[in-house]
Amino acid sequence: MDIDIIELLPNSVKFILEDTSIAFANAIRRIAIAEVPTLVIEDVYVLKNTSPLFDEFIAQRLGLIPLKYDADTLELNFRDECDCNGIGCNLCTVTLTISKETSQEPAIVYSGDLISSQEGVEPINSKIPIVKLGPNQALELECMAQLGIGKEHAKWQPVSAMGYQFYPVIEIDHEKIKDPKKVADACYRNVFSVKNGKLAVENLLNCNLCGYCTDFAEPGGVQIKYDSSKIIFSFEINNGMPPSKLMEKAGEILLSRIDELKNKLEVITTSEEE
Repeated sequence: MDIDIIELLPNSVKFILEDTSIAFANAIRRIAIAEVPTLVIEDVYVLKNTSPLFDEFIAQRLGLIPLKYDADTLELNFRDECDCNGIGCNLCTVTLTISKETSQEPAIVYSGDLISSQEGVEPINSKIPIVKLGPNQALELECMAQLGIGKEHAKWQPVSAMGYQFYPVIEIDHEKIKDPKKVADACYRNVFSVKNGKLAVENLLNCNLCGYCTDFAEPGGVQIKYDSSKIIFSFEINNGMPPSKLMEKAGEILLSRIDELKNKLEVITTSEEE
C-alpha cells in the first residue's frame, strides 16, 4: 500500500491510499473517530457562579472545549484503569481552573482563562467564549480532564470531519460533446474547463462522483467511473494532535485489534483440535 500526500496542514490532511480496499479505509476511519484517546474535561466543580448561566450550562460548554496535549510527553492512564481506582490522581487526571470576577464593566470568560496544572495542556483555541459576566459577577471553578474515546462520548472524538471516496476516473468522448462550456459550467466543483474548444478535466480530485455533469452532456459524452483500489482520504482534527500522529495512533490500534483477533482464533483452533 502506498500513500500520496495531497495536502498537509496543521489541522487537516488529504491523501491518497493506493493498492488498498474500501474496507481498510473504513476501518481506519472508524478507529480514528471512536478509539483514538483524547483529553477532555469530564468533571466540573463550581465553587462560585453568579453569571447568567446555570452551572450545568457552563459545565456542558467546558466539556466541549478541545484540549491539546502531547501524548508522548504526557503519559496518562485511563481513569478506570488507574491505580487510584477512578478517584482521580495526577496519573490519570489534569486539573484546570478558572477564577474571574468583574467590577463595574462586563467581561467575557474565554477558554484562554483556563489555567492548567500540567504544562502543555491547554485549549486548542484561547478565544472560545464560555460565558459573559455582567458587572459585579464572578465565576470560579475547577475542572478535571481525563482520557476517553469517541465511542464513549462524541466529545472525545479527535476528528471533527473525516471521510473518504474512491479515486475518480473521468472519460470524455469529445466527438459526442456539442457544448463543452455547458458541461463545464454545470459542475459546481469546478472539475472541468474548456481548452481549445474541448472539454478537459482541470481538477480531478475535486470530483465527488455525483455524476451531475452527465445530465448536461450527450449520452456517452462524459462517463464518471472510479478506481476501487485507490481511496482519497481527508480529515480535520480538533485536539491539536498532528494529523500524522493521529493516523499513527489509529494504525497502532488497528494492528493491536488484528493481533487480538489472531490470538483468539488460535485459542479456538487449539481447543477444537483437543
